[in-house]
Amino acid sequence: MVQDSDDHHESSRGESVVKSDTKERQAAEVRPMRYVLGIGLALVIIGMAVSYVSFT
Repeated sequence: MVQDSDDHHESSRGESVVKSDTKERQAAEVRPMRYVLGIGLALVIIGMAVSYVSFT
């Protein structure tokens, strides 16, 4: 059997189990993204407040 990945096979009682060497994660952690989201949220709140004050 030829494989091009880093996975390795372990066999026990005739069963084949594929185990990965690295731990898998569902999402990547991107630290600057929290600042982008925070600044965007602050700008939206400021924009809504300015539009509320200007139309009342």
